[in-house]
Amino acid sequence: MNSTAVALVCALLGLPVGSFLNVVIWRIPRKESVVRPPSHCPGCDQPIAPIDNIPVVSWLLLRGKCRRCATRISYRYPLIEASTAGAFALVGARFGESIVVIPLLVLTAALIALCAIDIEHLLLPNRIVYPTGFMVLPLFALSAAVDNQWNSLGRAALGGVIAFSVFYAIWFAAPKAMGFGDVRLSLILGFGAAYFGWSTLGYALFLPFLLGSVGGIAIAAPIVLVPMTFGGVLGYLNGVAVMRSYQGVEPTNATQARLAVATVFAVMLGSLVYLLLAAAKRVERGRHIPFGPYLAAGAMTAIFL
Repeated sequence: MNSTAVALVCALLGLPVGSFLNVVIWRIPRKESVVRPPSHCPGCDQPIAPIDNIPVVSWLLLRGKCRRCATRISYRYPLIEASTAGAFALVGARFGESIVVIPLLVLTAALIALCAIDIEHLLLPNRIVYPTGFMVLPLFALSAAVDNQWNSLGRAALGGVIAFSVFYAIWFAAPKAMGFGDVRLSLILGFGAAYFGWSTLGYALFLPFLLGSVGGIAIAAPIVLVPMTFGGVLGYLNGVAVMRSYQGVEPTNATQARLAVATVFAVMLGSLVYLLLAAAKRVERGRHIPFGPYLAAGAMTAIFL
């Protein structure tokens, strides 16, 4: 089966999985069962009929309302379903030729649920993190056995320990900087990233903090996004020339050079403007932000790229 066919199958699988994730996202933080009772309207408490439970389609046909009582149904439901289908399609297109696609699909589904819960509740529930680890780690071992990648499995185990140690040290030194749920999740993501190489693990450890810094600055002072965008564009356009001047030779990969310089310019210019705003007391400080989405985005970006 070619990658396009695998991507299509994964996308179709992602729709019902996304529907189930909506149940998980709503019930787990409220300590409710994800099995019983069946899906029901929060307004009239009536069970949702199968015809009204078709991912994305039913929400569109019902115009985001309950058929019986017209209670509004959050746009989050079709968004999670469509996002899961899209994410599954990307995983299938990128890794569909290997059985490693299976643990990556499970990990992707779990991360979508965890990110949604963390954004709303600032929480990464153990009821999701632990089962994810118990499923994903053996599935990576199965992948290593089928593809004869035992070295990758050993590296993954060590990578998980390294990632956990790094995040545990940060949490221990500054417990208010992140929750321990992030530390637990780092073990799984470090394992998954290191399975694909040490450089992948390195990016998986670095990117969450870069993305978190950018996101934190943007939340505290959205105006900073303007200089960051300007710095990123400027760096991308002049990336090759900057790297040539810095290294003394022509960069071997022009795209990587542009992206690297764009990132540095964006962060430097954004940080400068942020510091000026902070000095002028024009920045909202002390606000907690969910780190789980940045952790997930950084690790999965590293794995994909």
